[in-house]
Amino acid sequence: MPSVLLAQNAYCKNEFAQNSKNCAKFDFKNVTPDDQQCGKGHKPHKIKGGIHQPNCTTFYDISKLPSESIDAHTTSMAQLITNVFENGNTKMGYAASENIGDCRGFTSGYIGFTTGTNDAYAVVQQYGKRTHHNPLKRYIKALAKLSSYQFGDPRRADTSQLKGFAQAWTKAACSDPLFVATQLDVGHAMYLKPALKYAASVKVKSNLGKALFYDTIVQHGWQYVEPMINLPRILQITGPRKKGESEQKYLTRFLTTRRQLVCCYPGKVWNESSDRMSDLQRLVDAWDKNKDLKHPVHLESAGVTVTGKESIAYDTAVCRKHKKFHAFHSLPAPKDLPIPQCPNKL
Repeated sequence: MPSVLLAQNAYCKNEFAQNSKNCAKFDFKNVTPDDQQCGKGHKPHKIKGGIHQPNCTTFYDISKLPSESIDAHTTSMAQLITNVFENGNTKMGYAASENIGDCRGFTSGYIGFTTGTNDAYAVVQQYGKRTHHNPLKRYIKALAKLSSYQFGDPRRADTSQLKGFAQAWTKAACSDPLFVATQLDVGHAMYLKPALKYAASVKVKSNLGKALFYDTIVQHGWQYVEPMINLPRILQITGPRKKGESEQKYLTRFLTTRRQLVCCYPGKVWNESSDRMSDLQRLVDAWDKNKDLKHPVHLESAGVTVTGKESIAYDTAVCRKHKKFHAFHSLPAPKDLPIPQCPNKL
C-alpha cells in the first residue's frame, strides 16, 4: 500500500486495516490525501480535470426512489447522534465554523455545511430570502465563485476571500433563531429526505437504520461530483439485501463497507472518523434495544449519551462563550423545502 495509507488508529485494524485485501475495492491508488492538497502550507491551486457538473444540481436524480416517513422523535435522535460526531456533544452545533483542512473550506453549522461543496452557499442564500438583515450577505459573491469550480479542484478549499466568515456565521447562529431554522430546513431537504429515500431503496425500515443512513449522507454526501466517497458508492460496494437477510445483518455489512472506506481513504481526516462507525455498530449489535430509538443511546468512543430530550433550539456550547448573546428557546415554524433536484432549487 502507498505510504500515505499506513497511519493506523485503534479503529482501523483487522478487517478494517489499511491493506490491499480491505482497500482494493475502493480503488484509491490515485487519490491524493486532502492534507497534501489543501492542508497547512498547501495553497489551493488550479488543476486540470475535475468533475464537470452537467446539469442544474450536483446531486443524483433520486426522484424514482421510494420514500418513507420519519417521526419527530427519531428526527431529533438522528440529528443529535450526528451532532455528537460532527461537534462532539449534544449541544446542537449551529454556531460552529472552522477550516478543518479537508479540502472543503469552512465547515459550519450543525451538520457541517461547507463552503467548498455548495451547501453552505445554499444556507446563506436561503437565509437571505428570509431576512433583509443577513450578516453573511457580503460572502455571496465569494461563495458563488467557489461553487463555480469543478469538483475535485482544490481551489474550492480557498478561504482567502472569506475573511470573517466563521465569526459572521457564529453571530447569526447565536443571535437569530431564523438562521437556525434555515439550517434545519436546508439540512432536512438536502440530507434527511434523501437519506430516507436511499434507506427505503434497500428496505431499511427501523428508526435506527434511518438515523444511520442520515449520518452516512451527512458525512459522505450523495453528490455525483464526489463519486469515490458518497453514499451511493457505499451502497453499491455493500451490494443489495440478500434473500432472507435481516435488516440488522444488512446494516452491519453496510457499516463494515463504510468503515473500511474511511480507513482506506488516503490521509488522516477520513481515517480519524472511523470511531463513528464503531459507535454506530455497537448500536446495531444491541438491535432489540436500539432499533426503535425509543431509549437513550450511548456513543462509547465519543463518551456521550443521547436521550432525544435535549433542546435543539440553541447552540449552548458555542454561544455561551459569547456573553453578548442571549439564548432563545424556540424556533420559527419549519419550512418544507424540496429535495434539490432539477428543476427544483432550494
